[in-house]
Amino acid sequence: MSDSLTQRLRRQLSARFAKQRRVFVTPEGGEFGAWCQERPGTAVELIVSARASHELLVEPGLPLPDLDAVQAYAQQQFAHYFGAAAQRFAIAPWRSGEAAGASALHGLDLAALRAQADAAGVRIAAVRPAWAAWLASLPAAVRASSGRCVWQEGQTAVVIQLDRGRVVALQPRRVQALADLGGEAPLAVGTPDDAGLPQPGPAVPQPDFLPRSGRSPLAWPLAATGALVLATAAWSAADSHHALAVAQSARERVAALRPAAAAARPAPRREAPAATPNRSAQEARALLAMPWEPLLARVETAGAEAKTIAWLGLDANAGRGELRLEGLTPDKLLALQLAEQLGGTPGWRQVVLSRFSAAESGLAGQRFEINARVPTGEVP
Repeated sequence: MSDSLTQRLRRQLSARFAKQRRVFVTPEGGEFGAWCQERPGTAVELIVSARASHELLVEPGLPLPDLDAVQAYAQQQFAHYFGAAAQRFAIAPWRSGEAAGASALHGLDLAALRAQADAAGVRIAAVRPAWAAWLASLPAAVRASSGRCVWQEGQTAVVIQLDRGRVVALQPRRVQALADLGGEAPLAVGTPDDAGLPQPGPAVPQPDFLPRSGRSPLAWPLAATGALVLATAAWSAADSHHALAVAQSARERVAALRPAAAAARPAPRREAPAATPNRSAQEARALLAMPWEPLLARVETAGAEAKTIAWLGLDANAGRGELRLEGLTPDKLLALQLAEQLGGTPGWRQVVLSRFSAAESGLAGQRFEINARVPTGEVP
C-alpha cells in the first residue's frame, strides 16, 4: 500500500469519528479550502451565511406529507421566482411539527466545497443555514416560547416568528439597524459570532443542503466501514512486516560484529521455539474475520429506532470479542433503552451502559458509552 493511499485512508477513518467543528461560510469566502488543508482528517458542519440562501415557508394546510414533497414544492416555487437560475440551487427542506419550509443555496457552490473537503480528507457532516443552526443553539425555554428571534448579518436579517415553539413566519429582511424591524424587542438576536455555539437539542427546523441518501441520518455506511476495517488490517500488517524486518536486520548486524564468538559458540542443544505471531497481525486477521455486516446492521437499526441518537465512534477488540459504542442523546432513558435493545440481540452478551456524562463543548446532549461482548469470526 502506497504512503499516499495509506495517509488518505487514515484521514478518512479519523474524519469518520472526529468531533464536528463549525465553520461559517459566506458568498465571498474562499477560506474553506485553506481551512481544510490545515485540518486534514477532521469533520465539519458548514454554517451558511444568510446572504447565500433564499428562504421559503410553506403555507399551512398544503398536502406535503414528507420532506420529498416539501422539496418538490419548494423547487417549483423557487423556479417561479428566480427562473432558470433556480435549477442550480441546492434545496434543504425541513419540517418542525406542523410547520414546513425550505432553504435554497444560491451564493455558494456546494460541489466545489465538497471537492475541497475531499481533497484534504475532511468530512462535511452537514451544511446548514446560519439562522437554523443558531436557532437550535438557543435555550429550550426560548425555543418553546412565542415571539421573534432575529439572525442578523450586517444589513441582512432573517426574522423568525415563533408561536409556542412553532415557526409561523420566516422572513429575510434588509435593515440598516435592528430598530428598523419595529415592534416588540426580539426574544433573541444572533450574529455570525454566535455560529459556533453548541446545540442543546433538536425540536427546531434542521435543513441540510447535503443530498439526502434515503437512509436514516444515523445509518452507518456498512460498505465504507468495511473498507476502513480492511484498511486498518492493512496498516497493522504493514507495521508487523516492518517490525519483523527491523528485528531481522538487528540480529544480522549483531552476528556480523561477533563472528568469532558465534563460531566458537557450541551448537544449541535444542532449537529455539518459533517466534510467536505479531500481535498486530493477529488483531488484523481477527478484525477481518468478525461478522461486520450483521453487527453494524444491528447497531444501525437500533440507532435509527432511537431517532435522536447520534453516533460518535466505534471501537472493537476482535481478539476478545469486545465492542464499544459512543454516542450522544438528549435523554439518558434513550441510551438505556438502546442498551436493552442491543442486549436482546442473539449473540450479544454483557451489554451495559458504562458511561453517561455531559457532552463536551460544541456537542449537543449527553455523551454515553455502551460496552458489549459480540460474536467473532474464526481466525485462521
